[in-house]
Amino acid sequence: MQLIYQDKQQKTIQGKEIITFPSFSSYHLIAITARAKSEKQLGSQGTDDEDLIVKIDNKTFPKFNSDRLKDSQAAFSGGRLHNLAKTVYFLTFLRGKGHEIILEADKPPGTATFENLQVYTLNLGSELALEPKLTAEDGDRRPWVTLALNDLPLQSITSTITYSRRKRDSDDVKIKINGKTRGSLLTNIKHFLWRFVGSLLPLLSPTKTETEKFIVKLPSGLHYIELDADRMPTLENIVFNFGKELPVPEGIPTFDNPKWTGDFYDDPPEILLARLIFGEARGQSKEEKLAVAWVVKNRFLSQISDFGFNYHEVILKNDGVRYQFSPMNPSEPDNFPVLIDPLKIDNSLTKAAWSDSYEAATAIISGKISDPTEGAVFFHSQDLSKEEFLKAVPRAVYIKEIGNFFFYKLR
Repeated sequence: MQLIYQDKQQKTIQGKEIITFPSFSSYHLIAITARAKSEKQLGSQGTDDEDLIVKIDNKTFPKFNSDRLKDSQAAFSGGRLHNLAKTVYFLTFLRGKGHEIILEADKPPGTATFENLQVYTLNLGSELALEPKLTAEDGDRRPWVTLALNDLPLQSITSTITYSRRKRDSDDVKIKINGKTRGSLLTNIKHFLWRFVGSLLPLLSPTKTETEKFIVKLPSGLHYIELDADRMPTLENIVFNFGKELPVPEGIPTFDNPKWTGDFYDDPPEILLARLIFGEARGQSKEEKLAVAWVVKNRFLSQISDFGFNYHEVILKNDGVRYQFSPMNPSEPDNFPVLIDPLKIDNSLTKAAWSDSYEAATAIISGKISDPTEGAVFFHSQDLSKEEFLKAVPRAVYIKEIGNFFFYKLR
């Protein structure tokens, strides 16, 4: 899971707020924290509760078994929140480069308050584990956390929650899945709908961290997991089991079918990096392939804008004429046609070179291989002399030679 965008600037939503961010085709986890006021809290400003709805690209998140957005589980309703913070996690697949999140408040002048946004890209397997360590604001029974799963199956949910017995009023947590409350038969009538009840904890052990698994067996669709809170419980972690390895959505390049779609932002980072390695070093050793990949990683780790801030930006960087990596240039006749369809030539050497390139890319991205280049951000083949390169790039400092390549860092 990689954080690719965040916005921590608190702001009042005046009608509509559009937040844009760049990414690539991938599963995304989007966490939004906001608050909204009730009609009473609005006073003379309003005649109804404040409501805030969320749209992501062309996706909407209506109330379960309804088409209503205003009182959806994924919306922020002042009538229930009473200006306390709620966090909604959206788990969905987004395709392409540019994305937008639309926040819409239903009534002017707008008092719903946006507090925090975090966007992550994910490589989803059969499970996803989150550790929010999120403590509820002190308040009476109200929505606290919603997790919205879009077009995904769900086999089970396992949550770990810390709650406490307190003077006068204790921590309670209610859990709802697709609108159905998962109450507890072990509690009294007063607390029947609440899964975790702090007042039932013993005086000598007033705080408890409890893990519980819910088997749900839900098919692919839009699913909501809601947590309501009383007082200040903490959501330590939550694990989603999808029941199977999630398939890559149709049309997204994979190791077995890497043919280019016409948009490199459809490529997962591993595929795009493997393409570059294949273009630069398909006839070279595994060590050379790893070294080429590390130059890409070192560039975005440097956080220098001239290089780019992620794999896609670094690899695709160009000024319209020159490309940072020449094989990515569409007018490059020897390498570009090969890297956009690595398995077009069906022979064992090509398949082995593509496999080695993909293996190097996944190893570098996952952090399994240390850097053999010692921090290099430039390289070139020995077809060009070191003297010629240093004359052209005076800020470079030669580091070492690996196979057929020379490597350099910044002065």
